[in-house]
Amino acid sequence: MVVINVTSPLLRDEIKETLLACEDPKYRYVKNNSRIEMQFEADTDDSAKALRTAKKRIRSLRFGKVIMFRILIDGQFFENGPVYKPGDKEYEATRPAKDTQKNN
Repeated sequence: MVVINVTSPLLRDEIKETLLACEDPKYRYVKNNSRIEMQFEADTDDSAKALRTAKKRIRSLRFGKVIMFRILIDGQFFENGPVYKPGDKEYEATRPAKDTQKNN
């Protein structure tokens, strides 16, 4: 199983629908990491296939070829970069920033 993070400020509902409709690999929605980042699990151990298929599906959307989006394996800073695991100091840096401002 591969966990991927899909970041896009636009077409989030359409992206979610098209990934959930995919059969090979099968994607399962996990959670929103932030307002623009969603997390999915793909039922394959081939991370390249999970990324390639997700990108192809998003580009097949009506405006998928012109919107800005990013897909990374959970724990990556950039495409083709090292993948950090939970518990690594670097893994925490890949998480979206927490809102630390208190409302007064």
